Amino acid sequence: MKTLIIYFSQTGNTLRMAECLRDGILEVTGPCDMKALNEVDAASLEGYDLIGLGTPGFYFQEPFNVRDFLKALPDQKGRHWFLFGTHGSMWGTMFLSMAEILNGKGAEVVGYHHMYADASLQFYPYPFVTSGHPDERELAETRAFGREIPGTSRRIAAGERALIPEPVSCPDLWKWVAQGFSREQLSRMLPPLQIDLERCTKCGLCQEICPVQGIDIEAEPRRIQDPCVYCTYCITVCPTCAIGGDIIDLMAALAPEFAKHYIRNLEIAAAKGKFEWKIDPASIDFSDTLFRQRERKVKEGKEKAGGG
Repeated sequence: MKTLIIYFSQTGNTLRMAECLRDGILEVTGPCDMKALNEVDAASLEGYDLIGLGTPGFYFQEPFNVRDFLKALPDQKGRHWFLFGTHGSMWGTMFLSMAEILNGKGAEVVGYHHMYADASLQFYPYPFVTSGHPDERELAETRAFGREIPGTSRRIAAGERALIPEPVSCPDLWKWVAQGFSREQLSRMLPPLQIDLERCTKCGLCQEICPVQGIDIEAEPRRIQDPCVYCTYCITVCPTCAIGGDIIDLMAALAPEFAKHYIRNLEIAAAKGKFEWKIDPASIDFSDTLFRQRERKVKEGKEKAGGG
């Protein structure tokens, strides 16, 4: 059996998950290749018996670039896939949606695995509700899933159809919320990102990490969000906090209400033994967003440089 693991990762959590899966798979079968999503040609997957696709959840669904990749797949002719993902308390509809696209492409989804992961959204405080995750138990469970999935695939191929799992479900509330965060609706509801030309040093990090090549710092005027998947990771990586705008304050204002739902979901998971708190949620200071924390560090760095 030849396996390919495809992953989309920004802060490294989904990459760690992919590495654990690969390690588990290699313990029981081989070979197992691993590639980032932007390194994969959707039309060139021949030769693989089993493919895993992993992503973080964005807006309670799979990121738009991941969805576009799936929609570009040719007929999979019954090939087996498994789906994995990281999230910050609720995976939403991402497994349901990805499985539906894959099934429509003639693929068979033979497994699902998800994991809590730390978040670094600039309009939330840090640490936040899932800070400290994934922990060693979760990574060990991911390796165990990697050991199991090749055997599950073989047994299904041999006729044990009862082993085909249902997609990981989610409460109807989050299905409804995800529907409200379509690409078109996000473009209308979210204030556009702005580049502070006085702060921007043209280091190129934002352009390099954009998953859809939507940034060009050499263009006049500088191009940003053309196109965009609304990941806001360009805000995160900018070393001078030059990327921002009204979206920071808008999302920061909404964060406490969203956090109530996140905390409730995590309390339910903790009661079932599926989640362990690493921080006290009551200690979260919503007035001190990660963006503000980073701005302070940038300011302190300038002051130290000026005083030196």
